[in-house]
Amino acid sequence: MLDKLKDKIALWLSILAFALSSYATVAGERRAFDEKKRTIRSQLTDVLGKLSSLQVENARLMHDAKDDSLYQQAVNQALSQQNGFLLDQAFYLADQIPNLVTTYEFNTIAGASFNAGNVLATEKYHLKAIEAAHSELYKTQATRSYAAFLFSQKRLIEGREQFNKALSLLKDGGNLTRQTNGISYQMWAWNEKHLALAEQDAKILYDKARVEFSGIDVEFLRDSLLQKLDAEQNYFSSVQSITPNRKRHVPELAR
Repeated sequence: MLDKLKDKIALWLSILAFALSSYATVAGERRAFDEKKRTIRSQLTDVLGKLSSLQVENARLMHDAKDDSLYQQAVNQALSQQNGFLLDQAFYLADQIPNLVTTYEFNTIAGASFNAGNVLATEKYHLKAIEAAHSELYKTQATRSYAAFLFSQKRLIEGREQFNKALSLLKDGGNLTRQTNGISYQMWAWNEKHLALAEQDAKILYDKARVEFSGIDVEFLRDSLLQKLDAEQNYFSSVQSITPNRKRHVPELAR
């Protein structure tokens, strides 16, 4: 009887030791996996920071070299190679940890892809940005960015649908909603005017943006947004009066 009890105790101890060993192995693998994700997350943050800085640097150099087409071409080629290298890294890293990438980060990848001429990747990451949005505000911003991209591809009906969708998400009437929706109307108006060449539709949308901004009860914010709206309309009106037959193609991916 005592021998059987000893055998059972030995068996239980063996099973317990195996269970503890298995748990330790799984826990170790889990820690290693989490550490790998943290490393990838850190690498992605670094790459996206470099991509954003590169876009700013590109804009500055293009402005500085506006009177020297050969220098512009040389700068553009050099920065395009660097942009492509960083983009490949961003694609790889983001696809490794899709659940840890934010809406703004997917939007950054989409914008850099557009600047690199990669239309398929641009659309892919715009859609990922919308999917990753964890609030109605972020979803609104991601959706209107996607709408602007669609306009740049002459997919006007789809673009209008997305702008309408963006404007349907925030409804509380507060200052943030008025600011966000006003900017959405302003972006839509810009795209109608300069990409769809729909002057009357653009005017209606600019007026709607003005109504939204005018409803903000914080004076500094209201006046700042209205001044920027006026500046945009006046600037493009003056450009048009100087070069009436010139078509502009400057898609706005985010505001």
